[in-house]
Amino acid sequence: MATKPKNTETEDTGERLINAAKAVFAEKGFAGSTVKQIADLAGVNVSLISYHFNGKDGLLRACLEKFGRERLQDSETILTPPESREDLKAKLKLWMSQFLRCHAEDKNVCTIIHRENMMENEFLKELFESTFVKTFEAMVKFFESSRKKGITRKEVDPTMAAHMIFGFMVHMGRNQEGMKKMLGVSIAEEKFRTHVAEQTIDILLNGVLRESV
Repeated sequence: MATKPKNTETEDTGERLINAAKAVFAEKGFAGSTVKQIADLAGVNVSLISYHFNGKDGLLRACLEKFGRERLQDSETILTPPESREDLKAKLKLWMSQFLRCHAEDKNVCTIIHRENMMENEFLKELFESTFVKTFEAMVKFFESSRKKGITRKEVDPTMAAHMIFGFMVHMGRNQEGMKKMLGVSIAEEKFRTHVAEQTIDILLNGVLRESV
C-alpha cells in the first residue's frame, strides 16, 4: 500500500502531489490510478491536480521529467570523450554507480518507467525521446570517441557496447527486490554498487576467459 509522504513546512503542494503520485502510479499503474487516490494521499483537494498539472497526464509527466533531465545531465557531464583506457574505466564506473544510486533512491519513478510504455503514450513520447533516448545516445558517442582514439577496438560497435551496459544496468535497477530476497544484496548499498560497476567493466573490457598459458 502506498505510504503517505511526510509533509514539511517548506514542501509545496506541487511537490506533495508529485510524491504522492509516484507512490500511487508505482503501486497501481497509471491506468489503475485515480486523481482522488493521489489527492487523498497528498492530503490536498483533488482540484489542485488540475490547477498544478492540468490533470493526471500532466502529473505523470511531472513525475518522470525531473528524473529524465537529471539522468541526461549526468550522462553529458560524465561521459565526455575519454583520454585513456584508465579514464574510460573511471568514467564508466562513475556513470554506473550514479545510475544505480538513482534507481535505489527513486524506486517509485523507476517502477513507473519500467511499467509504462512511454513510446506508446503521445504525451510521454517527446519526453522519452528528449531525455532517456538522448541519455543512451550520450553513451554511444562515448564509445564512438573511444574507438576513434584507439582506446577500444575498431571492431567494437559503439551502439552494441552501449546496449550491453544500459541493458544490464536497467536489469539491476528493476530487479532490486528480487536481488535482496534471493542474494541478500542491494544497490542501495554503495559497496555493492561499486562491486557491480567494477565487475561489469572488468568483464566488458577483459572478458571471462583466462589468458592462454
